[in-house]
Amino acid sequence: MTELVCCARVLLSGGEQRDFAFLVENGTIARTGSVKALRAEYPSHEVREFGGDVIVSPGFINAHSHAYQILLRGWADDLPFERWRSDALYEVVPRLTPDDIYWTFIGAFTEMLRAGITTVVEFFYLNGSGNDHAEAAIRAAKESGIRLVLARAWMDAQSVPAAFRETVATAKTRTLELIARHPDANICVAPHSLHAASPEMVRAAMEFAQTHDLMMHIHVAEAAYEGEQTRAAHGATPVALLDRWGVLNERLIAVHAIYLNEDEKQLLAQRGARVVHNPMTNQYLGDGICDVRGLTKLGVPIALGTDADIKPSLIEEMRATALLQKVSARDGSAFDARTAFDFGTSQGAAALEVAAGALSESKAADYVVLDASQIDPWSPPLNALVYRGENAWVRQTYVEGKCVYDGQKSVLGTKAEAAMTQLAQTLDL
Repeated sequence: MTELVCCARVLLSGGEQRDFAFLVENGTIARTGSVKALRAEYPSHEVREFGGDVIVSPGFINAHSHAYQILLRGWADDLPFERWRSDALYEVVPRLTPDDIYWTFIGAFTEMLRAGITTVVEFFYLNGSGNDHAEAAIRAAKESGIRLVLARAWMDAQSVPAAFRETVATAKTRTLELIARHPDANICVAPHSLHAASPEMVRAAMEFAQTHDLMMHIHVAEAAYEGEQTRAAHGATPVALLDRWGVLNERLIAVHAIYLNEDEKQLLAQRGARVVHNPMTNQYLGDGICDVRGLTKLGVPIALGTDADIKPSLIEEMRATALLQKVSARDGSAFDARTAFDFGTSQGAAALEVAAGALSESKAADYVVLDASQIDPWSPPLNALVYRGENAWVRQTYVEGKCVYDGQKSVLGTKAEAAMTQLAQTLDL
């Protein structure tokens, strides 16, 4: 497909720009410039035009999700973390069949598309019995239209359900099989955490990532207990331990990274590691506040994730990011809307090594059409989006130039709602 997209208004990382066009070729942005210039250069191309009643934004990047956790919403609220994990997460997820995964993920992914999320990193750990569950998740992403990065978990701790566990050798074999079968699924490795994956598995995962040129995602320092455990068992804090094992490098994506001392923050920066911040889930579970302001000053790339998917919304994650940093610093000027927006778009994509998140040449033609009528005439649109925006502002969502949400609930999404209702009854939720 070749198409010229002409926009009266767009949101770029620096704020609003008027009279902006981009040429889409085979799902990628091939050229950008003014509407007049590109119309003159490509007079015979098909044109998609957006007027001043909307604002076009880069698609939002969701860098960390557990889509099956939408099944926990409501009834598993307000529990302490240990009970939420043992009595809800570990009770429900191991019971899901591949068909359950497919419909649940269709439901979650269509909800994300309605919120303008065009790329999702799905941290997937239901792999103990093989790749059938992961295959169902990949199929759901393909059929819903969202760009998927499948962070395939490796877990071998006896403390986690058998449905999640594999040996190192099995995890390697199955991951290679999944990559061969699904080259477009952007599969990477994800040893779950320092408490759910052994030192041997964590090191093997990074070796696998280096061999196959992949990123490695891992939950790090989400709760205080992890630091207590690593100091007791290994005499080191979590990040220092990762460094000792030789896995703290530019391929490592640390999810959460809340309980860090200053030396660990410096280590992350020095080794080129990246961080995924999950402010809504961190609040929901009472985890704490990641110092993304301090990490940013050190040059650590930051992305945002919806994690437990209480409400899959990058707009909410951007807002929570900015407001929590202001509260933490007790300073309203401590963090700005532009940086939060960048976390959810261009910087988030760069942290993941995904060619998306920006309306610029060589990036994927992923974009969101936002209703501008909700924005006060005197308000900078970027600020309005971050501090007052809603998912309902999203009119359309495009992935690789294709409209995957047009403002109406899809037939597939409607079927997913019915399937999940039946599933909830079957699981007695």
